[in-house]
Amino acid sequence: MPGPDPTLRPASPLRPSGRWLGAIPLLWLLGLALWVLVSWSRLPPMIPVHWGLTGYPDYWVRRTPSAVLTVIGIMGAICLAFLALAWLLVRQPPQMGLPQATAAEKTLRRQTALLIVASAWFVAFEPAFALLPLPYGAFRIWMILFAATLLTGTYLLIRSGVRLRRHRA
Repeated sequence: MPGPDPTLRPASPLRPSGRWLGAIPLLWLLGLALWVLVSWSRLPPMIPVHWGLTGYPDYWVRRTPSAVLTVIGIMGAICLAFLALAWLLVRQPPQMGLPQATAAEKTLRRQTALLIVASAWFVAFEPAFALLPLPYGAFRIWMILFAATLLTGTYLLIRSGVRLRRHRA
């Protein structure tokens, strides 16, 4: 008796570059935490924890272990939630019955999962602006890249959704 059709298996959001693509933001945050531990005395006494739309910090806190752990921990929790959402999204079985619709649905899910994983990468990098000696202009570049990624991803999702709707009809 033949096994399940491999085309109906959900695709991993981590495929073109491997399954570890989603682990990189978490590894980055772990590395950042280790760097902070080793470089504690070189950190400034006040660290920025929020930036305005201008790209400059507008809220600062004292450098304490709890403040640093909170900054890294919150971003780590958000990354974990994003990665779990992407994993669950691609693990759900296809809802469409037609082969063309199933392929379009898989593409839509894969693109959605990749956008979620890309967002996790951006979220994971945000604490670097508070803890590493980076210039303020770097945050502006980060904001522009994040917005461009979200806009491009949203466009691709809309295009895939339209394609799925055509196959569904």
